[in-house]
Amino acid sequence: MTLERTEVVLSVEQEAAVPGQPPRRLRLEARFAVGSRPPSPAEIGDAIGQLDRELSEAARLAGFASTAPVRADRPVAELVETYRPRQSELVELLLAEGEISAGEAEGLRAYLGSPVAVGTPVIPPRDEVPVMDRPIAAAPLENDRSSGRARTVSELLSTYRIESLRQAGAVRARRQISFEEYMALKRHFGPSEPVPSPSGPENPVG
Repeated sequence: MTLERTEVVLSVEQEAAVPGQPPRRLRLEARFAVGSRPPSPAEIGDAIGQLDRELSEAARLAGFASTAPVRADRPVAELVETYRPRQSELVELLLAEGEISAGEAEGLRAYLGSPVAVGTPVIPPRDEVPVMDRPIAAAPLENDRSSGRARTVSELLSTYRIESLRQAGAVRARRQISFEEYMALKRHFGPSEPVPSPSGPENPVG
């Protein structure tokens, strides 16, 4: 039996607070019907960005102010050095996981579409510390898993000591697992991992 996707469910969250009150985690969810073809990663990324802007505006109108410190977008050169992007799917994953901002994602998309990105070799940094003894996010690009046999979820969990979807995203950002392997891990951990709120119950918006 062939399963067909009929809708895409996207949600965004942010921590905010009304002055003088404890912070709350606000969440906005939207469901999109799927037409004759499934949406591309770029289209999903654009929809996430739009939802994020809508949540920020709704929170502002309700008297909430974000508790997260404002961070300026990093230069494209720094993003390339940090995430080593080679395909747009990685950019959309980083955006969906909140690792990069909408502006940073736009800069990386432009970089991937430029002649500079074509054929640029990625040289892994040398380090005497064994891979498995280093933090996941600091692991070097010693194996590009953009193609090849997809490993099982249990093998990935054991090899990279992955305990959460965020850690899986970090391993994917270092290109040590393929896109297919990352999606398998995402299904393993479920559609979303619960994020503990510092205080107070969830306050849905929308």
